[in-house]
Amino acid sequence: MLVIAILASPRLLLFCLLLSVAAVLGGGWPLTAAAQTAALQTGVQVISANLAQPVLLGPAQMARLPRQQVTRPDHDGKNRTYSGVSLCAVLMAAGAKLGPDLPRKGMAHYVLVSAADGYQAVFALAELNPDFAPRPVLLADRCDGQPLPATAGPYQIIVPDEKKMGRCVRQVQSLRVVAAQPQS
Repeated sequence: MLVIAILASPRLLLFCLLLSVAAVLGGGWPLTAAAQTAALQTGVQVISANLAQPVLLGPAQMARLPRQQVTRPDHDGKNRTYSGVSLCAVLMAAGAKLGPDLPRKGMAHYVLVSAADGYQAVFALAELNPDFAPRPVLLADRCDGQPLPATAGPYQIIVPDEKKMGRCVRQVQSLRVVAAQPQS
């Protein structure tokens, strides 16, 4: 299982823990601008049973990953240009096997994206892999050249070619790679 959690400082860690508990209890709320700024300054921590230790992808590491831009309508129908790193690149930087290294058993894996308010969306691992799907799914941190607003960031999933924004998860808190359970 691979979990990517946004962490910044002990104070923000406590905030994120409280936010997670509130989301589980159904009382989630959006991250403040100060919490977003702190999360962006420190980066994204990647935790996996397959890694010897957690990996922190800070701004310097994220800057080394290839950035992409996509344009899609927002909730109001206005075309926006989002920029960020593909989920594939983020997962590969964390040690996940994607691209030509995606094992056959990876076809039965999925990524569960969770937001600060408890909202969740699912992506098949293969649909994030450019060897299977030509479209990039972004972990965006900018919209129209500006940092994401507090209601959407610090990170938002952007799926460029879907008719609705149901899987364009705002305020991404975690990404989990999960193996589907075989039916008996």
